[in-house]
Amino acid sequence: MEKTLRSVIGTGTEKLYYEDAYLSRFTAEVIRCEKAEHGYLVELDRTAFFPEEGGQCADYGTFTVMELPAGEVRVLDVQVAGGIITHLTDSPLEAGTKVQGNVDFAHRFSNMQQHSAEHLFCGIVNRDCGYRNVGFHLSADTVTMDFSGPLSEAFIRKAETEVNQLIWHNIESRQYFLTEEEAEKMEFRSKAEIQGQIRVIVFPGVDACACCAPHVARTGEIGVFKVIAAQNWKGGTRIHMLAGDRAFAYIAKEHEMLHSTARFLSTSADNVESRVRAMREETQKLSLDLSIAREQLVLQDVARKSLAEENVCVFTEGLTPASQRRIVNALMETHSGYCGVFEGNEAGYRYVIGGPQIASLEKLLEMKLGAKGGGREPMMQGSLTAAEEEIRAVFEGVQKA
Repeated sequence: MEKTLRSVIGTGTEKLYYEDAYLSRFTAEVIRCEKAEHGYLVELDRTAFFPEEGGQCADYGTFTVMELPAGEVRVLDVQVAGGIITHLTDSPLEAGTKVQGNVDFAHRFSNMQQHSAEHLFCGIVNRDCGYRNVGFHLSADTVTMDFSGPLSEAFIRKAETEVNQLIWHNIESRQYFLTEEEAEKMEFRSKAEIQGQIRVIVFPGVDACACCAPHVARTGEIGVFKVIAAQNWKGGTRIHMLAGDRAFAYIAKEHEMLHSTARFLSTSADNVESRVRAMREETQKLSLDLSIAREQLVLQDVARKSLAEENVCVFTEGLTPASQRRIVNALMETHSGYCGVFEGNEAGYRYVIGGPQIASLEKLLEMKLGAKGGGREPMMQGSLTAAEEEIRAVFEGVQKA
């Protein structure tokens, strides 16, 4: 990574990760240590541990005590405030103790891959759409980018392809530490107003952005970039992405799932989609045929009911809403009172009810059983969770009234 000007960002802890993003072993002296709720807060005179900052999760690793009695302390979290970096550890360290810091570089490098890929994608979006990157979150489980405007699926795939091409071209990254005056003369993206010295990460010809995090020296180290999902987000777009080792693991898992499904369906991987579509269409047809058959059985059963019954309440399973409506229409032709078809079981019923002034029965179901529904006279529909006996009691109560 090309560098210009030594960092003087902030005060307090010397930030070694600005000098070398690949530094995973360093020596330092403990400045202070105090008890915290979940461990101990350790401040060093210098550190290569990157703290949680700029939307990126912190580094973790260990401290090895370099003096007798020797020992190892786990670094669980790293935070920064006012330029002072504190390390949350599982054991205390006395002030003045010399330690070797051991950054978990696999975790650090994965974060570098994700963050650098995010810069490439954001640079393309800003260049082609003019949208700002208004949010970034990088944790052990999730990587998201938030943009100030809508992005089409076609554009997202196009930008994804371009990011991978930039990775293959192995572009060198550069970091600049600018004074406020120098920053005035340079164009770069920034999500916030920054005072004092500004660190800018540049991928020549693609992006320049103010950033506090470590990045790869060349884009080829990112390996691969994949957009996982996109969604509308506060008037803009949220992109879920993965890069490097995480992207490879995701793609490998998806590949295995695809081939496992192909084996299950006794077809080739490239025919899985068409095979699943055909199966879905067949299932939908069978479901429709079964619903129609059930509808005929219910109608036959209803025909045997006494025409003298004023209110009729039918309970069944496996009917479509259209079948329920047709049965209710048939019932209303031969019965003067309320007619209802309840599809489901006591875990939940979907209902269609009809009859004169049906809104009064709907209101009663709502008051007594918590039903949620609506519609217009003479037919309404909705859902509720209750026992069959409770629903029948409501119908009987209407009849007695």
